[in-house]
Amino acid sequence: MKRWLILSLVGCLAVGSVSFAAVQKGDTELDALGAWMKQNGEGDMDDVDVFFLSAGIGYFVTDNVQVQGAALGAWTEFGGSDLDIWAVGGRVKYHFMPTNQWVPYIGAQVMWANFDTGDDDGDGVLWGPLVGLRYELNAYNDFFVEYQYHMWSGDIDDYVDDGHGLFVGLIHQFK
Repeated sequence: MKRWLILSLVGCLAVGSVSFAAVQKGDTELDALGAWMKQNGEGDMDDVDVFFLSAGIGYFVTDNVQVQGAALGAWTEFGGSDLDIWAVGGRVKYHFMPTNQWVPYIGAQVMWANFDTGDDDGDGVLWGPLVGLRYELNAYNDFFVEYQYHMWSGDIDDYVDDGHGLFVGLIHQFK
């Protein structure tokens, strides 16, 4: 009898802790992420270490699909001079299991990017897939980890070719 009661209570606690949807249609949220990452240098150029920050505001058009406007900044030293990159664009994400406390997702991003080295400047496009996992801290805040694969085109491709980034961040939901 005691075992059955304890198992029932544990089951109720587990269901109760995830009874609120982590993401829902109509939710608007603000996220911020950052990382120290490596981008592959173009051709025979050295790889570069990059300090990267990004923020976005997103809206759930369904319980699973989110569209997001985003901006980023990246700062590094390249060939003895500073390379500063900023970009604006959008992301789309598909969230699996939106009613759980742990919510995995996949998505893609496309951003117009501008760079300045002090001696040279130009623009290009940053695009690529992303995959992540968010954890609901409370009704309004989530922690997330996200992997992004970056592909660059345009003038910026003269400096960086592609790269991998593993980011951590926080999300605040406006319900």
